Amino acid sequence: MTQEQTKQLLCKQHRNLLYIILHFGNGAMLLPQLRAFCLALGLYANGQAVNRAVRELREAAILARQTWIDNNSDLILCRKYVYCFFSGKTREEVATPRRPNTMAPYILQARKVDWLLSIMEKGGLTTLESVEKYLLSHGCTMFLRLPALADFYRRYSPLLAQDSPKNYRAQVEQLKAGTEQRSRLARGEPISSMPADSAPVTTLEKSHRRGLYVINVFPKKQTICFALFAGRETTAQKVMDWVIDTHLWAISLLPSYSTILYVYALDENHAGTLKSALTAVAPGTEQTPYYRYRLEGQKLAGRVQLGVTDSHFIENWCGGICRTIQSH
Repeated sequence: MTQEQTKQLLCKQHRNLLYIILHFGNGAMLLPQLRAFCLALGLYANGQAVNRAVRELREAAILARQTWIDNNSDLILCRKYVYCFFSGKTREEVATPRRPNTMAPYILQARKVDWLLSIMEKGGLTTLESVEKYLLSHGCTMFLRLPALADFYRRYSPLLAQDSPKNYRAQVEQLKAGTEQRSRLARGEPISSMPADSAPVTTLEKSHRRGLYVINVFPKKQTICFALFAGRETTAQKVMDWVIDTHLWAISLLPSYSTILYVYALDENHAGTLKSALTAVAPGTEQTPYYRYRLEGQKLAGRVQLGVTDSHFIENWCGGICRTIQSH
């Protein structure tokens, strides 16, 4: 059997495992999270079987590894062959996966996976189909790449276009233009400049780039819920700037909707720090909490809600020893 045939056989044998890393981990996943994911879906008999599968795939140069931030666990990375396998393209047609200069993107993705594992446990999601159906039915954008946001708009067009069809069309066109610009850049082609008389349109991409993701859309309650994985550097001002901007995006399409932002902290101390900063008395007021002061300033009191929760990320996935990591 040739090396190519061996790789093909292994990829087919462990297709779901590779798909999980590629789709939910954006090409990289913490090994303990990968084990938890695979076992929750019943893909392997036990954790040792997951480890053996990963080892086989690494030995065949399909996966790679690097040390996680706790200097103990492995971060599992998809190599070029995985992208070839799922895209059906040759090695020449697929770009070599880019590796970030810092751990921040990996940390953010691991926090998303942590959130999803919790959802899977609470919702009793035991198949890949049920996981993807849950994300789709709740309008969750957390695992969508930027080019897929236009598909999200189209999928939810009956809702998003019903009140402000003009704004909806403008945002879809803006997303399509952004995707085209990125494609041209990737191909090394010149990008076209925006006409002088055209104002930029705010789309969901702005929130995505900041790390705010839709996690639930409730048409009956006229509410959209978002998640933010705050880092140590995330200030109360930044949280409020972002939640206000995100709400303004939401009502640009759905004027009667309210928004809820769930801010996920790294650990208990981090959650306490964020809560204290958001509820501290705002300067120039006698007793108005900072978060309310900002919302009242935009006439959004009662339309936007915030909640800060300890995700236990440091304790669960970093051995409780990493205290200074940033989010993104």
